[in-house]
Amino acid sequence: MTFITFIYRIENDPKIYYGKHCTKYVSDHHEGLDLEIKYDLIRYLNEYRGQNNILKVEEKTVSVGVLTFSSNRNIPVYSSDDEKKCFDYYYEYYDNVIKVYFSGKLLEKNIKN
Repeated sequence: MTFITFIYRIENDPKIYYGKHCTKYVSDHHEGLDLEIKYDLIRYLNEYRGQNNILKVEEKTVSVGVLTFSSNRNIPVYSSDDEKKCFDYYYEYYDNVIKVYFSGKLLEKNIKN
């Protein structure tokens, strides 16, 4: 598994948010790890904001800063489910199932084909 831990900011919002992106694989061919996770972040952030009557964000108003990248090819990376409560945004993709959490609460569960 591959884990990307990051921070993100929304323009005109002084808060720094914390996120973690867990997936089985990240390609070596990308324009930057920040951009690799930004698409999913914006998609689910806007879904969450819509469900909570908060204005949606535009891609250009969100900045992502990667803090760490780890892969189990290199080191043991297992964490308990309890860590989901520590992040503002937590994305996991295992066994063709996507789960997204905001502040430890499940937002959506999708089956990926």
